[in-house]
Amino acid sequence: MEKIRVGYIGAGRQSSASIYPSLRYAPIELVASCALTKDQKDAQRVAREYGAREQRYYLGYEKLLEAEHKNLDACMVVVQPPDYHRIIKDVLSLGLPVWCEKPAASSVEEAKDLEAAAQRAGKPLMVGYMKRFATAYRMAKEAMSRAEFGRPTSFYCEFMVGGGIYPDEYTYIVDNPIHIVDLARYFMGEVERVNVEKAEWGEKSWSYAVTLRFTSGALGLLQFANTQSWRQHNEFAEITGQGHSVSVDNVVRYHYRGQDGPGEMWEPNFTVPIERNSSLILTGYASQLIHFAEVVRDGVTPQVTISDARRALELIDEIYVKGGGVLEPGKKAAAW
Repeated sequence: MEKIRVGYIGAGRQSSASIYPSLRYAPIELVASCALTKDQKDAQRVAREYGAREQRYYLGYEKLLEAEHKNLDACMVVVQPPDYHRIIKDVLSLGLPVWCEKPAASSVEEAKDLEAAAQRAGKPLMVGYMKRFATAYRMAKEAMSRAEFGRPTSFYCEFMVGGGIYPDEYTYIVDNPIHIVDLARYFMGEVERVNVEKAEWGEKSWSYAVTLRFTSGALGLLQFANTQSWRQHNEFAEITGQGHSVSVDNVVRYHYRGQDGPGEMWEPNFTVPIERNSSLILTGYASQLIHFAEVVRDGVTPQVTISDARRALELIDEIYVKGGGVLEPGKKAAAW
């Protein structure tokens, strides 16, 4: 499969843990990389470890774009929320498609501006809501399309993680529970009404119960909190049709329940060290990059766009305000 040539902007924790390692599964050639920090060692490290051609690396994204934009088919951007807006606009202005990590912007206003910038440039801006590409969630989506599943009637999802990372409540919900807000739209369609209950548990610790009414008439319940361990079971989702249901447990276990009988069950066989059992494939990190290569190379429509990212941020803002938060003009998610 023909590779696309990519410049990579970012050398932080998320890049090193999940995105750079996923490149080995995708038809992507890493031409050059850069770090935004003053420590050039970050850029040198990722160039060395992940195979940037001729070891080309830069300190600052402006230098990378100036030197390499004519050698690139696209750019990937993984930075802190406050940095997305200016960087992505600069990349789009050069006529390059972009894949960026979610949330793609630190506010709804910035997301709207990027939406307009992508339209002006006529280039795709794909956003990394990787759970849509996770193997078990893809299986669940396919199962819902079966005639016997019937019309989806309800959606339940929980997402429990640990504390200690985010500097404030707004940044926490913009970066973390936004995943299941996006999953709700992915499985059930547009949301027309939101209600929220929230509890605080000491410094920088919160739990939420959010009910949704979808335009289809279906209902949803989202439960999320940062009061649990990062190292334990974190996630569960269930979609109910009419007499049938499908669930995904902790991202990797799929279970379809029909009207009768045992239904279908699937989980990866981790004892076999093959590609489809890699956690980067199973969680969707690598699969989304494979799709992005198809977007750039073949012109297919991105499965997650900046419009999806903007809508997710709008719903997060509504949840935050209805949970008692104050959304001051120009409020943005912070760096973390």
